[in-house]
Amino acid sequence: MQVVQLRPGLRGGRWARLRPLCGHDETAIGDGGPVDGIALLDRLLVKMPGTTVGPGTAKDLPVCNCDRLFAALYLKYFGEQVEGTDTCRQCGASFEVAFSLQDLLAGLGKEEGPHASGPDEDGVYTLTDGRRFRLPTTVDQLSVLGMDAREGAAALLRRCVVEGDPAIHPELLQAGMDEVGPLLDLDLDAACPDCGASQRVRFDIQSYLLRMLTHEKRFLVREIHLIAVAYGWRYEEILSLTREDRRAFVGLIQSEREGRRRLRP
Repeated sequence: MQVVQLRPGLRGGRWARLRPLCGHDETAIGDGGPVDGIALLDRLLVKMPGTTVGPGTAKDLPVCNCDRLFAALYLKYFGEQVEGTDTCRQCGASFEVAFSLQDLLAGLGKEEGPHASGPDEDGVYTLTDGRRFRLPTTVDQLSVLGMDAREGAAALLRRCVVEGDPAIHPELLQAGMDEVGPLLDLDLDAACPDCGASQRVRFDIQSYLLRMLTHEKRFLVREIHLIAVAYGWRYEEILSLTREDRRAFVGLIQSEREGRRRLRP
């Protein structure tokens, strides 16, 4: 079971616990949108002493804490390195992007400040100008889907400001939120190796993790087939195996097959 520290934490608990992935979790992922991400966390969260985070509560978590949970899952199942491709805005050439997720996590929230203090026991922060706000949740994010960027940002601030006028210096409010609840949904610096042009590459941990899991569904079908043939287990039984156990069984099956092939005259 994974234990993940939540920052800035939650009232009643600063830790979350995630059970291992199983086949049911992997097959339940649909188009990889925000609803799929929250559904995945709700399936994996385990309520235990020391935290108030459990199944069904993911939508109420600050988005920054959801990102930390997605990052923990990525690190466990895919490792530290993140790799992808992008297209140069200057010359149109494709180029590879690679970075360490651990290093990215370590650098979050280290921008100049402070802009805000807190949180209090209700999870509310206070800006240097006296206004008070909470961090946006996934419910807040979903409420502004379909709006243009400026309208959506203003609506999000209105939902999250507890005391004060969100229309006054909204950039200060945004800086305060970024400081205390940094997201793994950000632009990263990159340079095209062909023409040297500097540019920004978008990275969103939730979308990236779900895309990786969706990509690996093609291997899941073969793993189910191998285990079913070898052991005679039913589909539901195989999907209930943890991802680690399922792949360990597949490894044993393939090793035995290879061993029998070597023994043939």
